[in-house]
Amino acid sequence: MPANIPTLTLAIPALNENAIILENVAELKAWMRENMATTSFEIIVINDGSTDGMGERLDAAALEDDELRVVHHPSNFGRGRGVRTAMRSAKGDFLIVLDADLSYAPDHVPALLEPLQSGKADMTLASPYHPEGLVENVPFSRALMSRIGNKILARSFRSDIHTATCIVRGYTREVMDHLELISDGKELHLELLYKAEILGFRLQEVPARLIWRDGRRGKSSNSRFGWLSDLSVFKMRHVIVSHFLFNFLAKPKFLFMGPLLLGFLIALYGALSLIIAFFSRLFEGEGDLLRQTLIDGQLTLILTVISFVISVFFLFFFFAASQAKQYFEEQYIIATRSNHLLKKISREIEKDRRG
Repeated sequence: MPANIPTLTLAIPALNENAIILENVAELKAWMRENMATTSFEIIVINDGSTDGMGERLDAAALEDDELRVVHHPSNFGRGRGVRTAMRSAKGDFLIVLDADLSYAPDHVPALLEPLQSGKADMTLASPYHPEGLVENVPFSRALMSRIGNKILARSFRSDIHTATCIVRGYTREVMDHLELISDGKELHLELLYKAEILGFRLQEVPARLIWRDGRRGKSSNSRFGWLSDLSVFKMRHVIVSHFLFNFLAKPKFLFMGPLLLGFLIALYGALSLIIAFFSRLFEGEGDLLRQTLIDGQLTLILTVISFVISVFFLFFFFAASQAKQYFEEQYIIATRSNHLLKKISREIEKDRRG
């Protein structure tokens, strides 16, 4: 492999991290040189439209550092776009995305890289919620919500995972070349897993330690909403909504099966109540059984009919959503294979042109 092409790309999407970014890049480089000296690597920082001078500092540092590259977004697009840019810009055969404040320490790199290099996995996931993982110095309410949310989201995937929302992950070149992604925000973490599974890529979790270094992290500087701004559920409201919508799209049964079963149970209970009332009158020798049963049980009858109709509607929507999901997955596989083939052809043409 030519010396100017690294084996590993370490990517850091960052926004307004001027106070810590160069120190953390230096820490990452020092750790790599001391502990993975035989691995050629590059570090890419994706500047996601920072306004605190971070981009300028990084550009100045990159002029004196051949292992550091900076990619700038013209404005703040979101964490997901940062990961997508990292995949598009990476030169290495393997990519590991880290967070800007190194809440996941550099020693996670070899654990994420080894399954990729050995062929055990195509994508590795840092997992603080793994039974062997650790969460430290994170506000209790935020950690609790995240743990519960990840437990729910994990059910959307075929793979046995515990953490679905962490940015710290590793990818092979094959994964980077195949995946066609569209999300700009944090929902990209879920889109990645979902589409990787559609294409048959193997996922492997790596127990991880999430340790917030900065005690000020997570504290809101926006006072427009007063004390409400400091509530974890308020801060995470957009993420919660987007993840709920993803859960619906990935697993329609989560949204429809509950109301569907509840409606059928109510309808069944109502029907059984009317049948029991009918036979009770029959055994008592009353006349005009059906008419009297329906008159006395008007409310039960109405609830039974309404519940049954609602259940039928939910059943229809469930099958429609399931069919739409299946159609999307089939079309995504076809489109991805076509795009990957076009990329290979383009690379061969470019190689022949240069040769």
